[in-house]
Amino acid sequence: MKQKLENMPLFNKLFIFSFMIAILVVVSIIGSSFYLQSKQLKSQITERAQGVATLWSATISPEDIHHSAKLRQLDHPSMVRLVERLTMVNERNSSLLNGFLVLPEEYPGGKVFVLAAADSYQLESFKSLVYYKAGEEFLTAFNQAKGKGTFQSTDIYKDQYGTWITTFEPIIDEKGEIAAILGIDADASMLRKNQSEMLFILLMEMAVIILGVYFVLNWGLKRGLKPVNDMFFGIKEISTGNFSVRLPVEDQSELGQLSDRFNEMAEQLSQLFERVSAASRQLGQTAIPVSESMPLEEAIDRMEDIFQKAKLQQELQRAEKMNAIGQLAASVAHEIRNPMTVVKGFLQIFLAKDLPDEERMYIKLMIEELNRAETIINDYLSLAKPDIGKLEVIESRDLAEKVMDLMVSYAMLSKNISIHTEIKDDIKVKGNKNELKQVLINILKNGIEAMNDGGRLTLIIEKQEEFGVFRVIDTGIGMTDEELTRLGTAFYSLKERGTGMGLMVCYQIVERMKGHIKVTSKKGVGTTFEIFVPIMSEPRTK
Repeated sequence: MKQKLENMPLFNKLFIFSFMIAILVVVSIIGSSFYLQSKQLKSQITERAQGVATLWSATISPEDIHHSAKLRQLDHPSMVRLVERLTMVNERNSSLLNGFLVLPEEYPGGKVFVLAAADSYQLESFKSLVYYKAGEEFLTAFNQAKGKGTFQSTDIYKDQYGTWITTFEPIIDEKGEIAAILGIDADASMLRKNQSEMLFILLMEMAVIILGVYFVLNWGLKRGLKPVNDMFFGIKEISTGNFSVRLPVEDQSELGQLSDRFNEMAEQLSQLFERVSAASRQLGQTAIPVSESMPLEEAIDRMEDIFQKAKLQQELQRAEKMNAIGQLAASVAHEIRNPMTVVKGFLQIFLAKDLPDEERMYIKLMIEELNRAETIINDYLSLAKPDIGKLEVIESRDLAEKVMDLMVSYAMLSKNISIHTEIKDDIKVKGNKNELKQVLINILKNGIEAMNDGGRLTLIIEKQEEFGVFRVIDTGIGMTDEELTRLGTAFYSLKERGTGMGLMVCYQIVERMKGHIKVTSKKGVGTTFEIFVPIMSEPRTK
């Protein structure tokens, strides 16, 4: 049962819950109304009977009561006067009220002695000078009136003669004692009849109200939940790949705004898949059929496949570019290097002669520029190398200490830069020691040059899964996202006189060692280079 309720549609849940609340409210109101009206009607009858008892008790003579109780003769004048008085209660007030007198004693078996009764009773077993077997309600109110000396009333009760509400009023004689107790019976059968009629009317009203609530609630929930049902429909269509679905926006309520946001999301998804489809066509693949229905999971898988192939194509283009540059380096570097060596040699001969200072300055500048050109040629030659050479075991701690010793003097030469080394894991990596040393020096040098106003340069060595990581952190000028995407490409450099070849060579060296370089940077904060190099695996023992 619980599982059925949990799996029930939202409309049915809300309808049942709301309808039950409505029924509970209506039943509570109808029940309260019936209770209050019944209580008010009974109170009116009781108050009427109490008023009559108080009024007529003053007209009954205690002497007549004593004489009648003593003689117990129906034709005695005192008895006749008592019966006449009691009969007048019915005649003067209401046909529903009858009066009787009982002696204040209770006899065995729950009986009382009826001294006098009105002629309007017309009952053989309830008349003057008879014993009446009273019920619990009657005796309780009777004894309370006798004990307290004040009027008391019963609740509605039934006996062999009908349904009654009885009020008792003690009659006090000249000695202050209770001579008899006047009882006024109110016929409560009419009250029961009125209650039945009233209950029938209230039940009919309740049925009409509940029926009205049913139709109004059904209409209101359908109208109110229409945007939610539309939303479910839209989500289902999106999940099947129908990105052209749009929801109607009928108002600016919260649900209306939600529908509007859904339409915006569907529009953006449609544009996204159109762009991916265009990219797929450019890559020579079959385009994603946006107009046709396709499960969202399948479409996402197609997108991931396209992104993966696009990434592979970018890497292929980069590899082709590197290969072209390598071939260019192989064909050009040797042709340029020989004449440059000759020119540099003659310049050094001229520098050794006794020349004016101005000419010596010019020769030094030429030699420096030739050295810079030679460095660029060496970078090209590095790109032209077919492989990394022989791999060896590299002690990361030893390599880091040697490299940082070289960087300390360079950092302190003209800038206020502090150098820090943190070796978290003493690891051994697999690669070419000289090449990896060149990579670290190049990247550390770039970090120093990026901190024009001084700062902090940190080298951290740690282990991440199967890689040893050399993390270089500077607090320099940093880079934007656009600059990061172009980093490591040929002829792109952030330096004033840079060529971008040094960092490009670093990328190629690390890739040849089966590693990779990761760069994160924030403009004005600094840059972090992470050089991932494979860890030398320990030989297995049998």
